[in-house]
Amino acid sequence: MNRSLLLIGHRTSGKTTLGRLLAADLTFPFIDLDDEIQSRTGTSAATWVRDDEAAFRTLEVETLASVRASTSTAVISAGGGLRDIPADIFVIWIYREGWEEDALATRARLKPDISAEEEITWMKTSREEHYRRSAHVQLRIERGCGIEQAATRLRILADWLISAHASPVMRMSWMRPRDKDDLPRCVAQAKLFGMAGVEIRSDMFNEIPEVPVPVLASLRSKDSGFFARATRADMFDCDTAFIQHLDLRGIEPRPLIFSTHPDDVYKEFFEYLISLPDFIATSYPAWSAQLMLKYAPRVKSWVELRYANQLYKVHEKAGNRINFFPQGKRWNWMRIQRLFAGNAINFISSGCLERSQLPPGVDYFLPHCTAKPPVSFYGVIGGQVDESIGDIFHTACAPFSEIDSVYVKIPLAAAEIDNCLHLLPQIGFKGLSVTAPLKRAVYESNFVGCEIDLKAGNTLALIKGSFLLFDTDEDGMTAALEEIKQKGIIPGTAVVFGEGGVSDALCRALAKDGWQTVKTVSARRGWDGQQTEHYNLIVNASGQNASEGAPSCDAWFDLRYRTIDPAPVQAGAFFNGMTFYKHQAAAQRKIWQLGTNDALLTTF
Repeated sequence: MNRSLLLIGHRTSGKTTLGRLLAADLTFPFIDLDDEIQSRTGTSAATWVRDDEAAFRTLEVETLASVRASTSTAVISAGGGLRDIPADIFVIWIYREGWEEDALATRARLKPDISAEEEITWMKTSREEHYRRSAHVQLRIERGCGIEQAATRLRILADWLISAHASPVMRMSWMRPRDKDDLPRCVAQAKLFGMAGVEIRSDMFNEIPEVPVPVLASLRSKDSGFFARATRADMFDCDTAFIQHLDLRGIEPRPLIFSTHPDDVYKEFFEYLISLPDFIATSYPAWSAQLMLKYAPRVKSWVELRYANQLYKVHEKAGNRINFFPQGKRWNWMRIQRLFAGNAINFISSGCLERSQLPPGVDYFLPHCTAKPPVSFYGVIGGQVDESIGDIFHTACAPFSEIDSVYVKIPLAAAEIDNCLHLLPQIGFKGLSVTAPLKRAVYESNFVGCEIDLKAGNTLALIKGSFLLFDTDEDGMTAALEEIKQKGIIPGTAVVFGEGGVSDALCRALAKDGWQTVKTVSARRGWDGQQTEHYNLIVNASGQNASEGAPSCDAWFDLRYRTIDPAPVQAGAFFNGMTFYKHQAAAQRKIWQLGTNDALLTTF
């Protein structure tokens, strides 16, 4: 197995620095393509790009191929403009917030004929979609993140990639091409990760192409002869919308899926699907033993999700099995849950950070390619949950092969809280982290109790069959204040920008630590002419940029997950929320009774 890793990303994103650390940690050789090219040609990459960029891009691809041919265990750092990113190597996209400023300040311009701002825009528009389509996972490094923290996260991602090969999750997953041109990449990734194979759909391919991996042939058109021409396929899938075009006469039996993709969650669609085994038993009895059902309705609300869940649960309790894939991006977490709770198949798209209605990419499933079946489910609910790194925290607390719980990210609006909290315990969830904007709203839920006086909370734990609300944000803020004091900032006046659910916990921690909390400021109204004030500490708890019109301060503390802007020039020391988040997560794990937090607190 080739275990090499390729690091891609914009210039000054940290590929070389982090790559060296990762290589040393893995005891792999480290190869910087720019240095390798200079060693081989005697000319620096910068000179090559200046004098003949087209020739350099060709040379870059050739050098990468040569390097890969010489070793199967290397960490390779590529230039930001690498043209052809191989599909058969583990690829990590490193994105460091603030790379733009350093790229302009520390490197020679690539395009001096246009303005600096236009050059940055060109780099983003010409490269980032290429990175997204080519990478398996992105390492996002927020502003203020230290090198050791970033290196720890990179090592976790590398371990995920290497350990994912032929894992139970990957063995049940089929790569689904976006289009015909995407097939070679999907084939390469199916081989790289030891997946079930690739899906070939009749609405995209007339014939089954010759590929070196197993094939799932899917009837998605009025082509009655498709399966007869797909005899090389290892498995068949027939959409029930085209069942009148199903013709299995003369074809050797193999696993067959009947799948339905209705636009609504109606009982009639479900009942029709589960009646099809009788149809097969009558029409093609030899195929009955290997028949599977796939129920994939378009779900538009939590009410519909609960109803769909009820339908398939009744079916499963009767001793049957069904694969459930609710359609819609905000239900992707159910694909994770069903990996361990009933589904026998899974589908994955190429690329990372999937934004379309296609199945998620490899990156979405990597944290869950564990050797141990989970005994419980946990997650984060709220807005912007994709930005959370709770899954990284969770994984850091135990060796990869010993994790026996799953942590997923569940987008949720305030109006949906009751339906969400009614359903999740039924499907195995024992604890939830609550993020903005739900920290106050969750307190009002009919499914939440509270044993202490709280106006908001960030942690739900299922205790004796009911969710109880806790607030570990205070633990996080207490730890963050200790970090701030260690940098020489003494307790004094403090202001919290933002009046959301986290502000209560922040103010409690400030008061207990001897800070004089002057006020909380509404993010909606802004600073409102307070530029003449000076504070010892400003905490941005708003989830947005708070620097416009901000007063001066000794320390600026930004609590956003990512997309963190630089502190205003009138601010002193800058702190991000990493210490806050890891300590509040450790306190959550204690409430959830998930064991030691030493790895989480010492490695980040």
